[in-house]
Parts: sequence; structure tokens; C-alpha cells
Amino acid sequence: MNSKSLLTLLTLTLLGSCGSFEKEKGSLLTKTEHKDLVNVFDINKDQAELYKVKEVGADTVKPTEVKAVETKISKKSKTKKTSKVEDVKSAAAAAATKSIQASHVGTDGFNYPADYPQLLKDYDSVSKSLWGKFKPMFLQGEQSIMAISYLGVTAGYITISSKDIVKLSDKTAYHYYARFKSKDAFRYFYWLDDTLETFIDTSSFLPIKYSLIQREKKQNVDDLELFDFKKLKTFHWYKRVKIGSNKDEKIERYIPRFTQDSFSALQFVRGLPLHKGDLYDFPVVTRGEPWLLKIEVMGEEIISVSGNDIKAYRLKAETHFPGVLQKSGDINFWYSADETRKLVKFQAKVKIGSIFGELVEYRPGTMLK
Repeated sequence: MNSKSLLTLLTLTLLGSCGSFEKEKGSLLTKTEHKDLVNVFDINKDQAELYKVKEVGADTVKPTEVKAVETKISKKSKTKKTSKVEDVKSAAAAAATKSIQASHVGTDGFNYPADYPQLLKDYDSVSKSLWGKFKPMFLQGEQSIMAISYLGVTAGYITISSKDIVKLSDKTAYHYYARFKSKDAFRYFYWLDDTLETFIDTSSFLPIKYSLIQREKKQNVDDLELFDFKKLKTFHWYKRVKIGSNKDEKIERYIPRFTQDSFSALQFVRGLPLHKGDLYDFPVVTRGEPWLLKIEVMGEEIISVSGNDIKAYRLKAETHFPGVLQKSGDINFWYSADETRKLVKFQAKVKIGSIFGELVEYRPGTMLK
């Protein structure tokens, strides 16, 4: 390490130690720019209406509250749950059949469009069975705050929240929200304030709508993904404003029948069995591009989180982003080995060193089914 790099690291360390977490948390939880990207991009009016949040709040739906101790289900009830999920998939398949005239019957009897890519059919054959093992869970009002550190310095915080259940057209959806904000001291070097949202169909746990708003020192990005599982397509809009490198694009592309977006995937994992040695392969769509996420459950470990020892599941995720992203590598995630299955820590390798995330504050929510 040269003297300039060493001086920069020492300066970052000193700046990172300034200020309290409570002050940073207050800044993190304040309201920020919040807009529905459906209203930002040039989207067909009829299509836009399908993806606007129509109703918000507890009166939208009346889910049944269950105690945490009741989240463990017997094999008998689990079979019943799986059957319900499969019924939803069958209904979705029937609707898709009516809407697509030119089709091709897959190996499991599902009608695909005639020009549907074979690669996505392969993704379906790999991941379909996973939904039978999946147990949906949503903790309304849950809020996690994680400290993000790099080279031993806390660079910022991210909050992940489970909002109200909402309505998008005729669909009922779980609403997840996240905000990543750099520490104020880092404004001298690089600042960012990013917000992320996903809306997940409560009947199938498939994403309906994903949006990312990045407001950073060197760029502004609006990223919107709309999922249509009747047509098996994603509609993606992307706009980046950056000195010397602006970008504005729209993508319409086929997607797998069983997929997640890059945010909903974190919640989907919580509902899987997480037995040591389990291998989970399922597709994720990022910027209109489907790719296969591979996860291996490494087992249970005792780890330190904010000075406390807790039991957690360690998952190793192998990522292979497609297209212009073209990044690959392993990310380790730790989820608590209790009924909440909350994300408590992660580690991701980058070109120089690793980025760490650790839970520093948690507010439990009400578990719904």
C-alpha cells in the first residue's frame, strides 16, 4: 500500500468514528425522495394502471395473525399448504394458456409461447420443485438496520422494512422497502442515498413490481421492472444520468415461470427449509436479464452479531449476473436460526477486500399467513 492509499485509509477511519449511530439512524429513517417510477417512465396508460398501488393499510386485507411458536407446521399441514400453492400455479397457467395463441407444451404440460427460449424452460425444470418446499412468511412492521463496512470502516447503513400489505390492480401484495444511505462523514469522498422496493404476490410469492432509485454523487438512476406472468414477460425501464455516460433504455423480455427479483430473493430464501447440505437453484431477473442463483446451505453456526452470540444458518450464494453486469462471485449470508429467519450478517468479496453487513438494530413484526 502506497503512502497516499494509507493516508486515505487513515482519514476514512477517523471520519468513520465521528458521530453516533442514533444520529445516523435518525437520518436514515427520515423521509426521502419517494416516487412511483410507473409515473416517471413513458408507460402505456392501461399497463401503468395495473402496477399502481391502489390501496394501502391494514384494511386492505385481513390476514390471520399467528404466534411465532405456531410457525412450525406438521407434514400434514405442509402438504395442504403445498397443494394450495400448486393450485395457484395451475390457475396462473390456465390464464396464460388463454392469453397466448401460439404456444408450445412443455414437459410438464405447461403451454409456453412458440418462441420461448429453451434456457428458460431449463430454469423452470430446475426450480419448479423448490416452490413446493417453500413456506411463505411475512412479518408486517418488521424493520432491520444493518451497518455496512469496508476495510474495517462503517461506510453507511441499510434499513429493510416490511410495509403494509397493499393492492396493485386485482393483486394483493407484500410490500418490502429498503434504503441504503452513506454516513454523513463520507460525503467528502462519495455519498449515496438509494431506495429499493419490491411488491410480491401474496398468493404465489412471485414478484409483481420492482423499483430502484439511486441518488449518488456521480450518478442518478431510475430502474423499474414490471412482471407479467400471464405473458411470461418482464417490462424493464432504466434511466441513468451520469457525466459523459447517460443511458435510457426499455427492455421487454421473456422470464421463467418461477423467478424472483434481486430484492425479493432475500425474502424468498427465508421460507426455504435451510437444511444443511441443501442446494437451491432458482432464477432471478436483474435489469431484464434472467440468471440462475445457486445457494448452498452450509449449516448452523454460532456467530457474533453486535456483541451477542446467536445461532444462524450460513448460506453461500453463487452469483452470475448476465449481460452488461457480467459479475460473478460468492456471497455469504447468515439468517437467524429462529422463527423469524431474519438476515443478520453478510459478506461479499469485491475487487479489493470485502464488504460486510451486520445487523445493529431489529424491530420485530407481526407474522401473517
